[in-house]
Amino acid sequence: MVLVILTALCIAAFAILFKYFDRHAIPLFPAITINYFVAFICGLLFNPPWGVGDISLLWTPAIGLGCLFVTVFTLTGLSAQKAGAARTTIAGRMSLVLTVVGTLFLFRERVGLLGWIGIGAALLGLLLVTRKDGENAGKRSWLLPFLIFLGSGMCDVAVNALQRLRTTTLNEAAFTTMCFGSASCVSLLVLFVRREHMALAHRGAWIGGLLLGVVNYASLLFLIAALGAGKLPASSIFPLMNIGAILFSTIAAIILFRERLSVRQWIGITLCVVALVFIMLPA
Repeated sequence: MVLVILTALCIAAFAILFKYFDRHAIPLFPAITINYFVAFICGLLFNPPWGVGDISLLWTPAIGLGCLFVTVFTLTGLSAQKAGAARTTIAGRMSLVLTVVGTLFLFRERVGLLGWIGIGAALLGLLLVTRKDGENAGKRSWLLPFLIFLGSGMCDVAVNALQRLRTTTLNEAAFTTMCFGSASCVSLLVLFVRREHMALAHRGAWIGGLLLGVVNYASLLFLIAALGAGKLPASSIFPLMNIGAILFSTIAAIILFRERLSVRQWIGITLCVVALVFIMLPA
């Protein structure tokens, strides 16, 4: 349970760090690029790919996931700065709904009545949370959290499918290192294409990227350890992790950034937590 809590804290920390980036004028994408290199170096130290034998089947999915990781992480940073830390984390964590639906169709797994109720409640809760009272529809601040929801769901479904079809217990940690390596190369290429590489001289980008990279890798390390411990099934770990991330990020947003949530958003958060509990229950 401690490992699950640590994972949830790391996930909540993403949006909090991005919010601080905005406050201290830290360039977002350069910091994200450095973050992936830091996470990649951590992976090389703990789980080098060359130590697990044949990994030829993992290169293509690692490159694809690397591109997806960079896209979703960049959207997460923008959303945390524009829509708020709480809403961004909630949108990302509710992607569990898409993961459940994707698993249902791809692998013919069963979802019970309570699971379907949870999926419906989650979508309603997400709708209530991602739009502020009195918000001008023209601002479309709901769009970034919604894209986070879709992108995170795509990442989770892809990782779930690849873990079942391509990875083994021997190479799954090394596969993570490969994904971070791919994300490093993709983000560096995009950085030069966008002509933002001069921002790498910004000291804040290195400090922010270092912190973000350590948290990024730690979240994955704690998650793998929690799954490998065998004390809780994966069907319980993921919802508990998501519930914790939602609660931690909401509390942090209120205390650290004075984010105000309306009654409607509190109802949405409650629905999201209840939904995750329902999804966690056995079919």
